[in-house]
Amino acid sequence: MRKFRKYTATALVAMMVAGMTMSGYQPADVSASQESEYIIVTKDKKSMKTVESKYNTMIDTQEQNTDFLKDENVLVSKMTAKEADIVNKDQKVVSVEKNTMVNASETESTTAAKEDQGTDSQWNLKSIHVDKAKDTATDEKVKVALLDSGIDYQEGLNVKERVNLIEDDNEFSPMFEDSSNHGTSIASLIVSNNGKVKGINKNVELYSARILDENKQAPISRVVEGIYWAIDKKVNIISISFGTNQYSEALKQAIDEANAKGILVIAAAGNQGENGTDNVEYPAAFENVVAVGSVDSKAEVSDFSSTGKEVDVVAPGEAVRATGAFGETMVTSGTSMAVPHVVGAASLLWQKDTSKSKDFIKNLLEESARNVGDKESYGNGLIDYEYAEKQYTKAEEQYEQGQDIELKDNTKTIKTYNNSSDENKVSGTWSAKGHQEYLTENNVNIPAMKDGAVYPDKDDSGVPGMTENPDFHGLYERRHSGNEEVNYLASYRFMIKIGNEYGKGKTYTSVSKADIPGLTDTSYSRIRSMMANLQKKSFFKNYSNANKKAFVFGVAMHTSTDTFAHSTYRYYNGTWYSITHAINEKKGQYKKNEADNSKFVPERFDMAYRAERNTLYRYQGKRSDVAVCHDFHAANDPDKYYPSNPAFKVKRISKYGTQVHLSDANVIAHFATINYN
Repeated sequence: MRKFRKYTATALVAMMVAGMTMSGYQPADVSASQESEYIIVTKDKKSMKTVESKYNTMIDTQEQNTDFLKDENVLVSKMTAKEADIVNKDQKVVSVEKNTMVNASETESTTAAKEDQGTDSQWNLKSIHVDKAKDTATDEKVKVALLDSGIDYQEGLNVKERVNLIEDDNEFSPMFEDSSNHGTSIASLIVSNNGKVKGINKNVELYSARILDENKQAPISRVVEGIYWAIDKKVNIISISFGTNQYSEALKQAIDEANAKGILVIAAAGNQGENGTDNVEYPAAFENVVAVGSVDSKAEVSDFSSTGKEVDVVAPGEAVRATGAFGETMVTSGTSMAVPHVVGAASLLWQKDTSKSKDFIKNLLEESARNVGDKESYGNGLIDYEYAEKQYTKAEEQYEQGQDIELKDNTKTIKTYNNSSDENKVSGTWSAKGHQEYLTENNVNIPAMKDGAVYPDKDDSGVPGMTENPDFHGLYERRHSGNEEVNYLASYRFMIKIGNEYGKGKTYTSVSKADIPGLTDTSYSRIRSMMANLQKKSFFKNYSNANKKAFVFGVAMHTSTDTFAHSTYRYYNGTWYSITHAINEKKGQYKKNEADNSKFVPERFDMAYRAERNTLYRYQGKRSDVAVCHDFHAANDPDKYYPSNPAFKVKRISKYGTQVHLSDANVIAHFATINYN
């Protein structure tokens, strides 16, 4: 079936009234002197260089932070509409279009308490018959590129390679790189193996391109850049859980290129179902993309799921359990969540023989789906991995003989599941004031804590950068002040005590320096100053006491986890060297930002994850009988975390432990094992 959005005359008029054409290009008008960002697609590389030179007074590509776009003859520049009009008329130019935004295809989310799970907590896997699928290791892994908001570092959520394509946002902790939790939740449905949420195929080799910002948005140019990055990584599948209602020639060209390279592109149909019909979003609306709609636990199409002849298949996407921030379980909805179910099923089928083509996998998925309703809502139907696997050999024979894949109709009885608890939970979340009122187990406000955890890396926090603000980034010394010692254990304890005071309706002024042994005068002053500025922020003023406490605990969490990035040493060529952000071949650090690279001495991040969980448990009241500075300690499995020959060491952790009056013999001994003086 040909998939290409056909707009009616009425729709075209509406678009023109809104000031756009099919390509997103806006001709000169009364606002022609105002600059906007445009995408310029040229015929070839030679044409691109000619155009860039010819219109050098109009085109400025300095903000393109990678070469992926230029390598594909794509330029991004701010121009006036009049200038765009001039460039668009050049014969060497294929198209000029406004660099419009895409939005994540997620409608609602909240966190879930363990006691609500019940027997149907994996209804989403059962409904597509993938709950018993064998995901045993294979020699050749299927490579999946997830273009989204990034993926937080977590146990059981393995990422082969990461790239951040968000401009001016290159230094952040991989522990909290996904500020919206959107990408993390999608990744968990594909590969998670954390004992809470079961991913479909833990053997997938996952590649993460961070393109969606904290508002779950990205300009088309960044999406295109992510696609070309995925092509460069030679992935098998590109997973896209966002969309736009505007056609983009640049986006189409990138999708076409991915298809030409044998990549299967799977995308969310969109969440416009309550706004009429025939509204599948791009890139799902393109013919060569698998467009995925959403169904609930009764196999009924979700009210929000976009409909139209472009829909190919449907999958579970309403009130689905996934892994969110800090490894906690969340309940979320949207065609965003339906996509990873199709990606996971496709990867299981493809790993049987990775030499198979994308068209074979696509056709097998669609032909084996269960017909559960009309084509424009359900497409070919609800995907069914079990039936697809059983029909694999027959489909293979047909395909290899050059025939269309035609299978017996899937007439399995549709089973329904009771998921009313989670469905009600999600619906309630987005009717709540500020979307911040819904709590997880033991009253932890995950959104507020996550906001606090990413806050120190933001410019408006006033404390970004480890060198300038070591108190908030786990650095052991103040390098701009004669290398004055900064006791990260004491800084963390100070913040935790401040958080507790906010929880009581008080402020940071209730905690004195005398309460925090090991805290220097400078650290005391710097942390108080940051808290004073925080209190002036409107969002913080509007927080409840519980939210304020959660937020400050998040800031403290950033400090503890960053310690294992910024105060660590690695043994290399007979010497212990500090792990830094700068390239240093003598230290065996051949790439920038190795300090924040979770693949570089990964044991550091295993420890950081333990520290992260300890902060969460402390908020939940599970560590009330444990000294605060023990949150840097991994109590379980000491042989793993404190071996006789550690992979890394932490600067001054024993000295700083003495300063904060640690007394537990095991903690002191374990810290001594990984201590670097």
